[in-house]
Amino acid sequence: MDSVRSLIRRSLAPAVGAVLIVAAAGCADGDTPAAESQSPQETTAAAPRPDAITPLVGSVPFAPVPFAGSDGRTHMVYELAVTNFTGAPLTVDELKVLDDSTSAVLGELDAAALRDRMQPAGSRAGAEQLEPGQAATIFIHLILDGAADHTTLVHEVAVTGAAIPTERNRLTERIATTKVDERTLPVVSAPLRGERYIAADACCDAARHTRAVLPVNGRPFLAQRYAIDFEQADAQNRIFTGNPRDAAGYQIYGEEVLAVADGTVVGARSDLPEQTPGVYPAGIPIDEADGNFVVLDIGEGFFVNYAHMQPGSVRPKVGDRVTRGDVIGLVGNTGNSVAPHLHLHVMDGPSPLAAQGLPYLYDRFTLTGQVASTADFDASEGEGVPLVTVPGVDRAEHTDQLILDQNIVDFGS
Repeated sequence: MDSVRSLIRRSLAPAVGAVLIVAAAGCADGDTPAAESQSPQETTAAAPRPDAITPLVGSVPFAPVPFAGSDGRTHMVYELAVTNFTGAPLTVDELKVLDDSTSAVLGELDAAALRDRMQPAGSRAGAEQLEPGQAATIFIHLILDGAADHTTLVHEVAVTGAAIPTERNRLTERIATTKVDERTLPVVSAPLRGERYIAADACCDAARHTRAVLPVNGRPFLAQRYAIDFEQADAQNRIFTGNPRDAAGYQIYGEEVLAVADGTVVGARSDLPEQTPGVYPAGIPIDEADGNFVVLDIGEGFFVNYAHMQPGSVRPKVGDRVTRGDVIGLVGNTGNSVAPHLHLHVMDGPSPLAAQGLPYLYDRFTLTGQVASTADFDASEGEGVPLVTVPGVDRAEHTDQLILDQNIVDFGS
């Protein structure tokens, strides 16, 4: 890495001087953005940016896909993979997501947010600094009030490190230009019938699913990017009553699981035993993590994964065709599960692990409440106390939206 550090020290200095001439007006003293170096009369929309050494390199492994959330806004959820390409520690001070054509700021992470959202490879804990050669994933969630009319994004990062030869060892650079994926999303029906279902650990900032990057077959995948763990409350807002180690005491246990679309079964299992609620099973093999499951190919490159169903309850077999609304199993507590629930996510391939998660829209649901926080949900699930909910949430009908984290919804009968 010493040779890399020398290259950066030799190469950055002249580039910095050129950039500062036109770009310093938008930066603090000592920042050096790697922006366009043309004079105003030379700048055009098609003009290429000059070459510049970038201490932090990055890419977007899987393009963001805009979707409508149950809050009525447009969301984009994706990851920025970065690597410190210097021979000294590098601190990421700030990140902005820009529209590449207009440079309009669409989202921004300050140092405190980055400490939570930047996770070094192999770690589920956040960090503010990358060691020499260290790679990390920055988890990004953009929320737009209007339609997603931004076709290309670019990322502007401010970094500080001893290998950066500026007055304050600080540089602002642009990395990871990426196209927005504007594919048509599937509109699915309810996976369950009934009332008071909680969308636990759902999109878009629930770490258990949205940040569950896994190294599979030599590549990182995030199949659970838009996953939901559906649980259910009773009329007193309790997830379970009685013995917390008895699966039958959980409100959702035994509910019928429904096909959300017409499709072909491409994966299924029904022979795994129930786990005891309250603790995650130890040493569970990777091929048993989803417990008893079904993977349904619904066409156009979309696959639905249902997990943790009761032993012997999975009805269809691989190769069977199912119709929207068909019963495919019963909610259980098999696999890597701490309490009875239905795990559901949509992905771009038939493997529940070696695939990329995709957003999907529910055709209709009734939003009836909102759990106050993940911690409040965990307390209810673990201790049997009633859910703490947000006051003043009006009952409302929703169509063609993704149910967001900790929403409480009815699906009807």
